[in-house]
Amino acid sequence: MKNNESVSYKRSFLIGMILGDAHTRKQSKYKLTIEWTISHCEKCADLVEWKRDEVVRLFGISKPVIHISQNGKKGENFKKALFSFTSGRRLRIVSQWFSRDSKKYITPKIRFMDHPVGLAMLLCDDGSVRKRKIIHKDGSIYFLKPSFTIATHSFSQEEVKRLLDHISFTFGINGIINPERRWRSGERKEYHRTHFNVENSMKLWHLVLPYIPQIPSMNTKFAFAYDRFGH
Repeated sequence: MKNNESVSYKRSFLIGMILGDAHTRKQSKYKLTIEWTISHCEKCADLVEWKRDEVVRLFGISKPVIHISQNGKKGENFKKALFSFTSGRRLRIVSQWFSRDSKKYITPKIRFMDHPVGLAMLLCDDGSVRKRKIIHKDGSIYFLKPSFTIATHSFSQEEVKRLLDHISFTFGINGIINPERRWRSGERKEYHRTHFNVENSMKLWHLVLPYIPQIPSMNTKFAFAYDRFGH
């Protein structure tokens, strides 16, 4: 497996974050630089710190300060941890591959996410572990093996299919588009969620496991996968 100093690792690490919860925007004053913002809810502040330290290690930027800020509507008590930094060259080019008119897109450049760390970051940001159970007539409960879902709601069906085709071709892991229908402002909208069955979830887990941050928030998030698929 490619090491975590390779160009493949660095590039895939960035792409996984872009498709997840990272936000990038052009600097109006300095056209050749991009501002990156990495944020998560306060309970995942350790993930923000891990990502900050990894960006510093890989790209040699000055160590950004992590802030805790209020998020959401007035009166809500939802806080998030975040840091921002500006950079040019490689970090600017990679971000522009997946951005158009201030919106994220999964473009054919997804082929450059060829290291498992990209999928690891995507799972950390937008992944979830399905925990299904069977209740027997005697009242006993049996939990089925876990499966993974990725919240690719912000992307079109064509884009999600492009992502799944890439994962299948590059890593040999097959997923499906699982439509999710919701009511928004009086209209019924369909979103395109990514789902992996148990067999492919196990393959995905063992592929990304070495690159999942060993921190409390991720240990909690993936506790069922650790329990059933192993460490």
